Amino acid sequence: MTQKKSNRLLEDGQVKRARLPRREEMFAVVMEMQGGSRMTAMCADGNTRMIRIGGKFKRRMWVRVNDLILIKPWTIQEDKKADLVYRYLPAERNWIIKQNIIPEELNIW
Repeated sequence: MTQKKSNRLLEDGQVKRARLPRREEMFAVVMEMQGGSRMTAMCADGNTRMIRIGGKFKRRMWVRVNDLILIKPWTIQEDKKADLVYRYLPAERNWIIKQNIIPEELNIW
């Protein structure tokens, strides 16, 4: 069985491109899984939010504890809840850390 190659990485594992936060998006680190496509994450602004994996990402994006993710807070309860936008691969996470893009309080690696 062949492994699926990512179009985000080069042949030697180097990052070709990494998605950066757009407006209203921020970095977060998954703290615990809660089941039912929900998780708790520590966000870049210091809040702990409940993150929801949206419908089209449920089977496509597998998230584990201590993964670096990109979230978009809800407009109603913006300090408590957010939606998952993107999950970074380990090579992308390392590139972001080397470039000092991620806030220092989220750097647990």
